[in-house]
Amino acid sequence: MSLTPSVSSGTLGSAPPISFPGIASGIDYNSIIQKLTSMTLAPTTQLNQQVATLNAANAELIKINSLLSAVQDSLNGLSASALYNAVSATSSNTGVLTAQGINGSSATPGTYTINSVQLATATQVVGSVLAGHSERDALGGSTGDNVALADSYAAITPSNGSGTQGSITINGVTVNYNVATDSINTIFARINTAVQTATGDATFNIGFAGSSDTVQITDANNPISLGSANDQGNLLQVLRLDQAQIVNGASSGSVTGTAGVGGINQALMFNSTNSGGTATDANYVTPVTTGSFTINGVSISVDATKDNLASVLKRINASTAGVLATYDSATGRISLTNKSTGATGIVLGASGDTSNFLSATGLTAASGATTTLGTQASVKFQDSGGSTHTVYSNSNTVTTAIPGVQLNLLSSTASSFQVTVSQDSSKLVSAVNTFVSAYNAAINEVNTATAAPIVPQSTVGSSVGVPQTKAVGGGVLFGSADVEMIKDRLVNMVSSYLPNASGYTSLTQLGLSLTSSFTQLAASDPNSGSSSSTSTGSQGSAVTTQTVKGTDGQLVFDSSKIAQAFLDNASAVQNLLAGSQGVVTQMGTYLTGVTGLPTQTENGFLGSIPSVSLLQGVENSNDSQVTSIQQQIQQIKDNANQQADALRAEFVSTESALAGYQALQQQLSGFFKSSSGG
Repeated sequence: MSLTPSVSSGTLGSAPPISFPGIASGIDYNSIIQKLTSMTLAPTTQLNQQVATLNAANAELIKINSLLSAVQDSLNGLSASALYNAVSATSSNTGVLTAQGINGSSATPGTYTINSVQLATATQVVGSVLAGHSERDALGGSTGDNVALADSYAAITPSNGSGTQGSITINGVTVNYNVATDSINTIFARINTAVQTATGDATFNIGFAGSSDTVQITDANNPISLGSANDQGNLLQVLRLDQAQIVNGASSGSVTGTAGVGGINQALMFNSTNSGGTATDANYVTPVTTGSFTINGVSISVDATKDNLASVLKRINASTAGVLATYDSATGRISLTNKSTGATGIVLGASGDTSNFLSATGLTAASGATTTLGTQASVKFQDSGGSTHTVYSNSNTVTTAIPGVQLNLLSSTASSFQVTVSQDSSKLVSAVNTFVSAYNAAINEVNTATAAPIVPQSTVGSSVGVPQTKAVGGGVLFGSADVEMIKDRLVNMVSSYLPNASGYTSLTQLGLSLTSSFTQLAASDPNSGSSSSTSTGSQGSAVTTQTVKGTDGQLVFDSSKIAQAFLDNASAVQNLLAGSQGVVTQMGTYLTGVTGLPTQTENGFLGSIPSVSLLQGVENSNDSQVTSIQQQIQQIKDNANQQADALRAEFVSTESALAGYQALQQQLSGFFKSSSGG
């Protein structure tokens, strides 16, 4: 006998046949179990919403904690004593000196007359021009001015430019040259011929000035012009004419090079040779040797096979020798200048030196160097009481003249002008603005988070005239007494009287006052036709923004009031804001307990960090509720699963019984048919 559910069209007696689709009973018991399970799980929807709300509340608490921490940071700024003794100083002659207040220093406001200013100078050693060969010195068996310019003692490496030959334009006449084959005498002769021929001016001449190696151009009949946009090469630079002064009259002119054509070449290696293999040694009269030399007790290395003057000067400047080393291409001289001003010497050389760099480059007294000792700065001034003083300084930054004021000297003068010193409230105003911004951001966030939901009026969907309402908005921390208490405490601190024996007792006297009105959402009548209403609900429910007289706890700041209060009584302002009973102390101490973060000030930390801060306690309470609700949800799920399993077992048992009855029915039907046929 089979127990498999089946469909039979047979009948038992006159009873209609039993016909069910699918399994033996024809009942979709899985759908029934699913619906019953859904009904059992229905409460979890609301519970999950509660979990989501609590998690959102905790996220908001973290945000508020961060904003309150920013308030703590702003209190640290307000605690700085430098804010309350800051001064501004202005000069009536900023071309000679500028003035500024010194942070943390006290200054007496008033007008000071500066009678004279003398700048400080730095000690300088200038090398001898004789350190390098003259262009006309003998070279390779011939005088230097008859050797190809590229192989001569030119202080600047000659070049033809981008072409195979160079060109130079003088008095409008362009002359070509080749530094690889033409000597300086050859070039001079070519220029003289070309210009005299083109202009018909026999008085034009280019050549050396006397027996020196300095180039000079003269013309008794025409002014001198040098160069053109199409010139090639660097001959003007080689001849030291590019920076020379041209002296022109109405019908004559002259120009003399800033230095000789010869001299040391800073681009060549110290052991350089010319194309013929003759040693030129970068044009030094005495070749530079490998080793080390000393400046102000600092050892500098030099390698004659790898270094040139440019690389060694760069090494000096990067060292701790305290000097600036330069090469003047116009004069051909090396100079060392102290980085600090004043009568401080430059000590050159030491017993352990192994290179002759200093003497070879003409930087020692024995090799022809000249030393100019630096001088002190001086300021002669008359104070606000009429007394005259003169102060001296090794630096051009003078802090010993006017108390609390720094003078930055820019040039010397013997003319009188004034420096005006006054109290400076700008830094305090900036610090208060930072505090107000941080405070308002935190209060605004608390207001939004604790806002009550709005229940708008509506008759849409009502068949008997009873309003159908749906709440709109509301903050995730609505009803949180702890959070609302934080706001109340902060508002009380900025609006109440504070003990201050020296004058000011409230922040309103410093221009900080609570808002007198604010905007909020309110229910509006959807049937009023008001154009200002904004629909935010469903089925006709709406809210509108309205202005309310009163305060929402935020601050407005009139900076002009605190500036005047600071001018009238700076110490009273400091006591009210940063004194032992001031806003910084009271609010900082309280917020340490609220956020669990230390409030740091100039004088140390305020308050004691609790094991559990106020906001963390609220978060912990929410977390506990979340855990409890999640346990409830799990219990409901477990019950639903057990219920589904029990129902499924009962349905399976019923199906088995029905299958047995159907099989018996089939047997009986067959029995009656066979009996009837017999």
